[in-house]
Order: sequence, then C-alpha cells, then structure tokens
Amino acid sequence: MLKQLSLWLALSAVLSGLATAADYAEFTTPGLAKAQITHSDIAPLITYYKEQDWLEVTELGRSVEQRPIYLIKIGDGERKVLAWSQMHGDEPTATAAIFDLLAVIEAQQKQQAATGEGGPAWLDDISLYLIPMLNPDGAERNSRFNALGIDVNRDALALQTPEGQLLMQAAKKIKPHYGFNLHDQNRYHGAGDNKKPATISLLAPAYNEAREINPSRHAAMQLVSAVKPLLDNALPEQLGRYNDEYSIRSFGDTFSGMGISTVLVESGGQYNDPFRQQARQINVQLYLSWLEMISTGRYRDFDLSGYNSIPMNNSGGMKDLIISNINLPQADGSGVLARVDLAFTAGGNGRGQAVLDEIGDASIYGGYHTLDASGMNYSPGKAYPLTGPLSLSAEKYLQLLADGYSHFSGEAGLLTNSSGLPVAINPRGVNKPWPQRRSTSTFLLSKDSAVQLAVVNGRLIRLADASLLDAFSGN
Repeated sequence: MLKQLSLWLALSAVLSGLATAADYAEFTTPGLAKAQITHSDIAPLITYYKEQDWLEVTELGRSVEQRPIYLIKIGDGERKVLAWSQMHGDEPTATAAIFDLLAVIEAQQKQQAATGEGGPAWLDDISLYLIPMLNPDGAERNSRFNALGIDVNRDALALQTPEGQLLMQAAKKIKPHYGFNLHDQNRYHGAGDNKKPATISLLAPAYNEAREINPSRHAAMQLVSAVKPLLDNALPEQLGRYNDEYSIRSFGDTFSGMGISTVLVESGGQYNDPFRQQARQINVQLYLSWLEMISTGRYRDFDLSGYNSIPMNNSGGMKDLIISNINLPQADGSGVLARVDLAFTAGGNGRGQAVLDEIGDASIYGGYHTLDASGMNYSPGKAYPLTGPLSLSAEKYLQLLADGYSHFSGEAGLLTNSSGLPVAINPRGVNKPWPQRRSTSTFLLSKDSAVQLAVVNGRLIRLADASLLDAFSGN
C-alpha cells in the first residue's frame, strides 16, 4: 500500500510539473543514463511494449544497415502528434525521455485499471505517434550522420536516405497536426548573455526564407510560449531560442511548410550533469504539458510574447574551464606583463582533450568550472626527462610539480602513472614563456614562489590535497 501511495504521489508530481528528481526516478527507464544509446539499448524496451495492449508498436522500416526503425502509436484521438528522436545518432537525450514518457503513461494506465481514475486526460483527444530512434546506424557509431555519411536532417528535400524517406512517408500518411523534432545541441551554447548553459532551447522553425508566421507556425510559437513559465521555474536563465534561419533541406522547416505545427527541442548542457539527465526530465515534462494543452486547446490562450522574449542561443557562450586573473610574466621574468583569463574547451562535447581557446578577457563567457587565480603567476614549467623507467606515485608526482616540473619528455612507455592524476608527456607549446592558443594546456600557477596549482592537459590539480578541481566529464 505504501509503495502504491508513493507511486501515486510521484505520478501526481510529474503530471503537475512539480516533480523532483526523486519523483522522476519512479519513471526513469534504467540503462539509458549514458552518453551513447544504441539500438541494442532500446530493443528490449520495444519487445516489452509490443506485448502491452494500450499502445501499438510497428516496424516503420529499416535503416541503411537494416536496423529496424519503430513507430509507436498511443490513442485514437482526432488531433495527431508526431515526435521523433535521434535523427542525429549522437543525440540520445530525447530517446531516453520518450521511454520515460511511456513509463509515465503506463503508470497512469495501471492506476486507472486499479481505481477507475487517473488515466491520461488527453488520450481521448490525441493520437500520439513516436519514432524513438530514427537513425540507429548513426547511434551505433555515436555519429551525427547515417551509415552513408549523410545528415538525415538535411535530407528532407532530396530524400536520399531510407531514414529520411521513412520519416517523410510517416508524416504524409499520418498527416500530423503537431510535430516535435527532438535533438541534442552542443553544450557550449549559452542562454543569451546569461553566462549560463542553454539546457533547453526551443524553436518554431520557419517555413520560408522570409520567416513569415502562418497559422501552423503561430500555433507552434504559442506552444513554446505556453511552456515558458514551466521552464523559467525549472531552469532559471537557462532557456534559449534556437536560430530560425530557414533551412530548405531540414525536416522541421519542411514540415512547418506542410502545415504541421512543429516545435524543435534541443537538449543542452547543465552543470555537473554529464549525461543530460535534467534535460531528459524536462523533456518528459514538456511532452506531458504539450499533450494536455493540445488536448484542451489551452495553448491558444498564450500570445507570442513569451516566445519572443526567450533569449537567442549564444553559440560558444560557454566554456568548460575558465581561470581568471592570471599574471603573465615579463619575458625576462622581472615582473608582471599582463593579467589575463584563460578559457578551455574539451573536444567531443566535453569528453575529449581540453585545449586553450581563449586568452585575454573571458568575462563574456560562462564556465562549467571556474577559478579566480588572482595573485597567481603563470609558468610553463620544466620538462622532467624520462631517461629510464619511472613509477609515478601521487607523492612523487606532487613533489615534481612543486619543484616546477609540469610535464615529462622522452619515451612515454617509460612512465607508469600510479598517481591517479593526469600527466603530460611531450606536450605541444610548452617551450614558450606564455600560453599558446589551441596548444598550451599544461602549465603551473604559483603564489609567493610556491606552486599552488598545476594545469595538465587542461585538468586542474590542487597540490595541497592532490585533488582535481574540475570534472571534464562532459554534458
């Protein structure tokens, strides 16, 4: 009884938009909180839902490499909604959210079966169609593109890919009134000038070069306006608006031109959230809110002021690490030449090698990790030569850093690193007196002639306790 009550409370919170992470945990599909979601991850879920009688699962068709692409249908209402995810294979957040949505709906169905109440209020009015992974071959490669190297979201015009053909065929057969185009965006997008990540960005795509507003696009804008209060509460100053430049080859723009009220959802980065789980939760809440509003028509009560007030995405507005107020030395070491900020980004959407991409004034950027280095002096550090085998313990490494060695030179195979900390071997650009853009990400920071911090391959080490002050785990 207590477990049933707990489930009911969590379900009520999710449906009301007041859910916590603990509430969502009741409906979070296991195994999908990771950077890459492939067909093998969703196949067991598809098998499970095929056996349920409250929805229909059919195979829409096959990818280039003959992986199945599925269509899930829920309800038989007059208003038709089509949503698709992972048309870019390396953008999995919405795929996880779709299966969480199914878990919420299933809980509603079970509650209704047990009590006669609590079923989805929108179910009589809406037919919901879901394509949870349009590009399974790209997902397998963790790639934006399909197996032919084609961007499926640039194939709405030529329809050269089977994946694009299937999506277009589905749209023409279903004739949806509303479309949800579900993506992930680069974690370096900021929400306007807020110096915060755009954890969610929304857009009602243009249907022509002039970016005019016809009735279908107007409705899409109203849908965005209607959920803005929810997002402002859940993500203060972290909601962005995607660029609405017309793209004739893209599906969102094409569907908008076909009279489908289309909303683009882009899931972005968040602090200390390596696998975009907050964006995943927000996606579920967006879907539930829109289904309710489409069912009742309540979104029509909103004008476009909410949509137009959302700040535009600031491309490159976020950095992985910003170290500010570093003293750079005169060439002869006689004093301070300049005080600068250094900003780093890590390739692979936060999971690759960190590089220095900004020197000077980084005050316009937000950082996932920041450090004020006021009073600290920059030094490229010395190279410790590997002339024979070296087993590097944490204690030995910290002493080398304290002695002014920032990196190693020689044969990498001679070093056994047991310190648990990053090391740099033969790094580029460290033989310069000052940091070098796009190369130098290994150096020392000293105060009162004592090394306080070491930056090694863009990772920040505090010597006092051998801790890593950043976490380039990606978002």
